[in-house]
Amino acid sequence: MRARAGEAETVRHLLPEMVTAFTEAELVRTLVPRRWGGAGLGLTDAMDVTIELARAYGSMGWVGSFWSDHPHWIGFYPEAAQQEVWANGPDARVATSFVPAGRVTAVDDGFLLSGEWAWASGVGFSSWVMLGGLVPREGAPPQNRLFLLPTSEVTIVDTWFNAGLRGTGSDNVIAEQVFVPEWRTLVMEDVREGRAPGTAVNVEPHFRAPLMTHAGYAMVAPAIGIARGVIDDWAANARAKAHSYTQEQVAATVPMQMAMAESAALVDTAELIVRRCLERVQSDQELGLQDRVRHRRDISFAARLLTRAVDDLMQTAGASAMRDESPIQRGWRDVRTIALHVMLNFNAAAENYGRFAMGLPLNPRDPFF
Repeated sequence: MRARAGEAETVRHLLPEMVTAFTEAELVRTLVPRRWGGAGLGLTDAMDVTIELARAYGSMGWVGSFWSDHPHWIGFYPEAAQQEVWANGPDARVATSFVPAGRVTAVDDGFLLSGEWAWASGVGFSSWVMLGGLVPREGAPPQNRLFLLPTSEVTIVDTWFNAGLRGTGSDNVIAEQVFVPEWRTLVMEDVREGRAPGTAVNVEPHFRAPLMTHAGYAMVAPAIGIARGVIDDWAANARAKAHSYTQEQVAATVPMQMAMAESAALVDTAELIVRRCLERVQSDQELGLQDRVRHRRDISFAARLLTRAVDDLMQTAGASAMRDESPIQRGWRDVRTIALHVMLNFNAAAENYGRFAMGLPLNPRDPFF
């Protein structure tokens, strides 16, 4: 992954060889239930895999995180949908665009879905895609659902020109009056509350956990790995570099040693607080509102810690780190891009944590509670 990252950056999509290696290593199966031939592991295991992938190449870590996490989402769907996705084995790759951008029309036994969705990472190498849409309801607000479609029934548009995560191929998806049966839809409120249909058959604790106790881990885990890769590359650069005026080895200077120590501590802290959230989810304890607001706070705050870590390293790496071929600036761009994700918005998370902690009702405009 590391050796061919430059090629993937240039073509703006993962290389087929990367996808093949990821799939043949059976990493798609991390969260696939054992009854479907998967490993049936937990969210911390998925995070561990992602960190190592992203440490080598951020875009592979980002897409790989979703390909290993999205079987968790498939496990929320009714049994018929799970059967269809995993009928030919546990290695089906699934992309998504959660934003409810679709136009939905109810018909007999299902819905017609149309629209255009952005940010579908890895969709060109996926056989399924989950797309958000609002279902109109008479006398009530629209219902947010997630629609599961084969990628053969949608059009993928090459739109991915981005400052960060350049190799992810996060292209747009267009659907035109595609029929989606009822059993290939998820009511997002059910996922939010930990009562999705799949919880009746998939017994692992993370299937029953309310969404906001773990949402965002699949985004921040790649950032942890990328930040660790930046530390690796920054340290190698400092060891190999001499000060232009004194010829002293850059790595031998105290300010550089202090910069590395603080950035490493920030990354360790980010990983520890995310891991604490996921371990509680996997403990199968009852998870209340206090867990939702705290876990969202912690996971989004981890992104803040990671951006600070890579910012500090970038600031001390020297002008040569800005060259296109530098993995330091690539990792810096990637972490900064990840931190912009809506699920890692610390301001929104902090507001609700503060309101809850001080006995006030949560923000009623927040769609995630």
